[in-house]
Amino acid sequence: MYTLDSVCALEGSSVDLSCFYKHPGGLTVTESFWFINETGVEPVDLLDDDQYKGRVQYHQNQNQLYHTVRITDLKASDSQIYNFRFITDDPDGKYFGSSGVSLSVTGLKIEVLNTEGGGKQLTCSSTCTLTNPTYIWYRNGQPVSEQNRAVLYLRDRTVDAGSYSCAVKEHEEIRSAAVYSPKETRAVVLPSGERKEGDSVTLTCSSDADPPVLTFYWFKQSVNESLGTGQNYSITNISSQHSGLYYCTALNQLGQHSSAPARLDVFYPPRPPSLSEFNGFNGSITLVCVSDSNPASSYTWRKAALSHSRSEDNTDGPASAPVYETVSDLAMTSRPCTGAASSDEVQYSTIQFKQSRPQEEPLCPTVHQTLAFNKEEEVEYATVNKARAETAR
Repeated sequence: MYTLDSVCALEGSSVDLSCFYKHPGGLTVTESFWFINETGVEPVDLLDDDQYKGRVQYHQNQNQLYHTVRITDLKASDSQIYNFRFITDDPDGKYFGSSGVSLSVTGLKIEVLNTEGGGKQLTCSSTCTLTNPTYIWYRNGQPVSEQNRAVLYLRDRTVDAGSYSCAVKEHEEIRSAAVYSPKETRAVVLPSGERKEGDSVTLTCSSDADPPVLTFYWFKQSVNESLGTGQNYSITNISSQHSGLYYCTALNQLGQHSSAPARLDVFYPPRPPSLSEFNGFNGSITLVCVSDSNPASSYTWRKAALSHSRSEDNTDGPASAPVYETVSDLAMTSRPCTGAASSDEVQYSTIQFKQSRPQEEPLCPTVHQTLAFNKEEEVEYATVNKARAETAR
């Protein structure tokens, strides 16, 4: 006769299975043991079963015909039906079948639900019914005071609710897996490397969360509204307008977490430059050349020296075309963009373009280069556009 027909125990804990037995008077018990009830298989003493080596102990009282097996460090695979058998010195003794004891081994699991008003409901559950359990809740590893029920209610609307786990009193060392809001959220732009206008890119977001992430939201740092949802966000036929910083936000039932921004740099050739003229002090003039490119451009200045082949007597004759030469002896200065880093740049001028290595550091979209000279140096410059501005102050 088994003390209990079924037992539910926590994974990692210990359990005792007990029974009473009897036999005709005058006989002596020569052997007794527990085994797993497997139909058609010769019983194997748990003490000799490799699966239970070092985890089984027997306790018996032959005078009262009482026997107990203790199984320690329970595993999920220990969920079996266990039987007891004894043998006496009667060679004609008979074995009778029995239902045995059904052992179920369970872990603890937390289920999370959102409630009305933005609250959250956490339920500590098991796959079988534990006997009169008293639950203990932990937040970020510390006990939650005055909580001994299977359900924990969170009524605040904090972005990060923290990490929660549960246990059963007297088995505090056996805790459930923790549930927590998203963390370690990361945004990546693929493929990596240089990206040119017309290419396609995919932004992918990853995050560690339990329960798993419900939704990923994508944002561009310069835009206040969501660009879209989903773990991946694709952009086809990219242009310079797509350059910028992108980040994602991961959301689950317990909270949300945003990634650090990922940079998307779109490389494109220089746009047509424009030239502005400023009158300075002491009769000086400053020319400013402006162009947009990524990587930023370097500038080559050229002056056009007119070759006057017309005769003084024939002033109506055509003048020859300007002859251009590189400016090398005039004062030239570059005006760096705020925050721009030094880099290898694409070099070009109003006449020719030269290609060099791509830049790795972030670049300003507009680069200025100025050329200063005295008015007495009357020269012509090759330009795309010339605009006169107010006197610089």
